[in-house]
Amino acid sequence: MNNLKINVMTISWDPTLAMDSPAFGDVQKRNIEYGKYVKNIFSVTYSPHARHLQEKKLSENVFVFPTNSKNQFCFLFDAWKIAHRICAQNKIDLFLTQDPFLTGLIGWKLKRKYKGKLLIHLHGDFFDNSYWRTEKWFNAPLLWLGKKIIKQADGVRVMSAGQQDKLIEFGIPAEKIKIISTPIDLSYFENYNNQELLNNLKEEAGEGKIILMVGRKDPVKDFETLFAAMNLVYAKNRRVNLWLVGNYESFSEIKDKIKMPAAQVFCFGQIKIENLPAYYKTSSVVVLSSQSESFGKVLVEANACGKPVVSTATTGAKEIIEDGKNGFLVPIGDAAKLAEKILSLLENPEVARQMGERGREVVQERFAGEKQTAKIINFWRDLTTD
Repeated sequence: MNNLKINVMTISWDPTLAMDSPAFGDVQKRNIEYGKYVKNIFSVTYSPHARHLQEKKLSENVFVFPTNSKNQFCFLFDAWKIAHRICAQNKIDLFLTQDPFLTGLIGWKLKRKYKGKLLIHLHGDFFDNSYWRTEKWFNAPLLWLGKKIIKQADGVRVMSAGQQDKLIEFGIPAEKIKIISTPIDLSYFENYNNQELLNNLKEEAGEGKIILMVGRKDPVKDFETLFAAMNLVYAKNRRVNLWLVGNYESFSEIKDKIKMPAAQVFCFGQIKIENLPAYYKTSSVVVLSSQSESFGKVLVEANACGKPVVSTATTGAKEIIEDGKNGFLVPIGDAAKLAEKILSLLENPEVARQMGERGREVVQERFAGEKQTAKIINFWRDLTTD
């Protein structure tokens, strides 16, 4: 890829961009990689006032500006002030926002004032999604705003064909939309070899089969359905263990929701991103019980580690899973079907192994990080080249 002589500004909700050592996520690495192909990247990101984060230089040409906002509403004004200061000193060719809502509103205002192009990312499955719309009271007015803002974008990046279809039906021209998933360094997951940690986790698991759920503690992940499914699984297989990574810190938080004994439920909380492959590799099955996903990065990571996956049939999961080949898809909110497919893989280890191997092939063919990065940079080139 040839370098672009452009300045890019991103408006983000992710405070880990400005942290010295983010515990969970690899957004800094991705921004550094993007920076290799452009003149400069200026990332204005939400951060809560209590953290008092400082402006940060990720690389020679990638700069992060935390807002240290009192709340998310104040973020609108704080981000605008910072962005205005940057634009006064640098010509910004491309404004990139994380969603079509508040960050999209800021991006649209910047586009109007400073005449750059506007690219909106849809990392969430918002349009025509009743689960998301009813999850919080303010999602309905946000959706109204998003539908107004997204029509002002010069380009829209989505994670899946399902998202693209919804936007086209809404009236966004197909030529404005690109399907590009989040770049993932698959080689790190495939070749992970921290034997000490792997041995420690295997010792901790003992003879039990590990069902792994990776993801933040958020209502959209639908842990209620996961716990109901695990109760059904445990009723038929007493040697099964549930591992929760990136969400619950202790069994006491869920003891009233799950009938499994505490000794067989491991709550790891947030872990270092570099250790995540060890948890995948130790597991037997990786599960995602979400009500809504625009993509489902954990499914790709699990397959990269050679593990079969069982997921609810969200827009994003359907982009990754070939049902019955590299994993199973089940109806959203259906604990019985989730349990059925988990048990099927536990009872048929050879089938599970073959699914995991097929998963390695699928994700390498379709989601390798360098391929996605090239698509992103080419999209930036298309938008900023007259």
